[in-house]
Amino acid sequence: MLYETITREKNPEVTLKTFVMDPIPGMLGGDIRPAVVICPGGAYAFLSPRESESLAVWFNANGFHAFVLNYSVNQERDSKKPLKDRPLMDASWALSLIRARAGEWHLDPERIAIMGFSAGGHAAASLGVFWNREDIPQKLGIPKNSNKPNALVLCYPVILAGEFSHMGSLANLCGDDPEEQLKMSLDRFVGEQTPPTFLWHTMEDGSVPVENSMFFAAALRRYNVPFELHIFEKGGHGLSTCQADVSGSESGILPETGRWMELCLTFLRRQFKML
Repeated sequence: MLYETITREKNPEVTLKTFVMDPIPGMLGGDIRPAVVICPGGAYAFLSPRESESLAVWFNANGFHAFVLNYSVNQERDSKKPLKDRPLMDASWALSLIRARAGEWHLDPERIAIMGFSAGGHAAASLGVFWNREDIPQKLGIPKNSNKPNALVLCYPVILAGEFSHMGSLANLCGDDPEEQLKMSLDRFVGEQTPPTFLWHTMEDGSVPVENSMFFAAALRRYNVPFELHIFEKGGHGLSTCQADVSGSESGILPETGRWMELCLTFLRRQFKML
């Protein structure tokens, strides 16, 4: 297993932590594996440790290389100094880097998913809708399309501006200007370029309303982009794996809601032709 922390040049707060499995010669299907990049939540103000390494280890156990992206956040929560497109650029840097090292890491460059929780879901979904922006390769000095995700996994994601929005996340990202926030209401930018998407949310989420996932799914449907949307009745926000040690839920273990993990795995295996 290769554990390595790679720092983005000129942005030392941005890191990519690798959970790259050793090759196993003779394994069924060869030793080239798919990968998942995990973006923790935290309202674009911090990065939640409950939504990072435990997921990476779980994906390793199920045959995926995994990466945890610590993207740019607004630690001062200063809406006058918003992040703007920095998380999008961080995610683009990470995907491009992974593809550049695919041979070294025995990784399939055409089977890379990006996964995000809450505000991390917004960062992941931003890449899903904006990866083909013409200015990104120019600004980062990366090959065109090298930042394209092959699938999205959005866990109780921040998506919307206006009604049903999570104002803290949007203020950290865009400032207090409603027009600027509307530019980051990602349901408005879904199109044929958006990759297949797995979403899950809970009806009881009191921080990021379930409409965020529902509206994004409706936009995917308009463009016939493959997706799955799972809405569970029980559980609040920030559930992670829905286990007692990380769920943040007063009720502790939520086995029914925790089914999202197996459902997600099946979805990715189907999209990546592993079934």
